[in-house]
Amino acid sequence: MTIQEVEKLAGMTRANIRFYEKEGLITPERNEANNYREYRDSDVEALRKIKYLRMLGISVKDIKRIIEKELVSAEQTENT
Repeated sequence: MTIQEVEKLAGMTRANIRFYEKEGLITPERNEANNYREYRDSDVEALRKIKYLRMLGISVKDIKRIIEKELVSAEQTENT
């Protein structure tokens, strides 16, 4: 999906989306044909979670730690 669609679904600006991508909180895939970003439903879900956590006053640094811990936990679950 395009960034315009993500803006509407996640309820945040393009600048915010790009910032969270730069911080490594989302990782949209690239279309090899045109090098455009292709966002997935999981990216929208992550952005909604980030938005909620930011509203609670949690820093981007701490959100990154939370997301990284979730990824490690998910990998551990898959390997057992």
